[in-house]
Amino acid sequence: MGSDALSENTHHLPSVHIEQAGIEPVPVDLKTVGFLDQFSIFVNFLINPSVMLHGGAAVAMGLSFKAACIAVGLGTLSALIPYTMITRIGVDYGIPGQVAARMSFGIRGAQLIPSAARAICSVYFFALNTIIGTIAVHALILQVTGLALSLPVIGILFGLLQIVFAVLGYDWLKKMSRFVLPMKIAIISYFVFLLTHQSDPAFHPLAVWNYEGKHAWSWVIIAIWFNTGCSSWLSMITDAADFCRYSSDRRVTYRAVGLASLCGTMIATIFGAYAASAVKGADGNVFTILSAHYPDHLSLLLIFVLLLFDNISINSLNIYTGGLSLENIFPSLKRTTATAIVSAFGIALSASQDVVHNLIGYVDAIGSMFAPITGIIIADVLILRKGRIDVRELFDRNGPYWFWHGFNIRALSSTVAGVALYYSIPVEFLRPLLVFFVSGLFYLLLSVFMRQSSGPRHVSSPD
Repeated sequence: MGSDALSENTHHLPSVHIEQAGIEPVPVDLKTVGFLDQFSIFVNFLINPSVMLHGGAAVAMGLSFKAACIAVGLGTLSALIPYTMITRIGVDYGIPGQVAARMSFGIRGAQLIPSAARAICSVYFFALNTIIGTIAVHALILQVTGLALSLPVIGILFGLLQIVFAVLGYDWLKKMSRFVLPMKIAIISYFVFLLTHQSDPAFHPLAVWNYEGKHAWSWVIIAIWFNTGCSSWLSMITDAADFCRYSSDRRVTYRAVGLASLCGTMIATIFGAYAASAVKGADGNVFTILSAHYPDHLSLLLIFVLLLFDNISINSLNIYTGGLSLENIFPSLKRTTATAIVSAFGIALSASQDVVHNLIGYVDAIGSMFAPITGIIIADVLILRKGRIDVRELFDRNGPYWFWHGFNIRALSSTVAGVALYYSIPVEFLRPLLVFFVSGLFYLLLSVFMRQSSGPRHVSSPD
């Protein structure tokens, strides 16, 4: 796709019903999203079944309530720091993170490494969140009607609704977040009240706070869940620009994303860990715990609504960014078509229970890829280039981002070295963070020693 095609496509972006903007830059007149919308989108993104499950599963593995919250919370927040830094690409230039990765990996390199990896992750996390919700919905239906419906059938029906918002695009995601966030907070608050006022002494706040678990503060288990939280969110590094390219104020974006990260992580992690600690680690899924202890029709209905809202929030955004990733790989695809394709794979994968049973293994593999990718992008974009991008050159196969046959050898070498390092060090060393820093440093050193130009010499800087 050349610069002429870029110019032509940007004239047809606005649409009342379905977002037409794909991997092309968003026009300045559409960059109108403010603090509240960005805050609600990111909080919704973080208050999701996956983060709740991380908090609960850490307790179920034997950690104390406090250790589980610290491990999952700090792991997630550690990845959200570089995530927040990358939002400036979307704000300043209106391009998706997948396109911006072309200047670090090369046009072909970005298609075959960050974009392909992100598309796969979108499918995986869509399936993970859908299955977590499906298991709870299955239990709800069984309690209310006595019917044991097929899990795959429930998952397909549950997943289809989540796809609608992703296909419609960013404006619909924004409007959905405005409505869903207060509803989710109200329902979670209701269940927190029920949990803290349960007649069983084990549910009382002081008992949960002092719950030690079988392994209490085991460093190995803490490291496992720190790494899981960190890896999950490092995999979304390019998404940061995707969700912020309709904003025009970088400082407002930093504040919105930073505050949302703190609030969303805290709410989801504590909610999941609290429920698991109350049942002494016998179950790590907050939704099945709630349905088992509060079988009245009102509570079951609210659990279903919360599940629905949680999955719509996270999975619509997952599939939205997965579609942009697939479009970056195959630029001839429209965003809606690419989103539909990713959605189909997500629904197919949601039929496999292995997605949940081997959560740590899958997320560990994801971390092995995205820890070096994140380190390279941060080092290249923010340190070497100081955030300056020539957008037109990103679409030009005759330009400086073509590198060597479309690949930046420095980025490829740093990625391979990072993955090798990831699997050569023990889990106790918080390896996603360690590999993130080492890969970035390695890329910087290669850039110095190879004495190559890291990109175009004359690039536009945003005001």
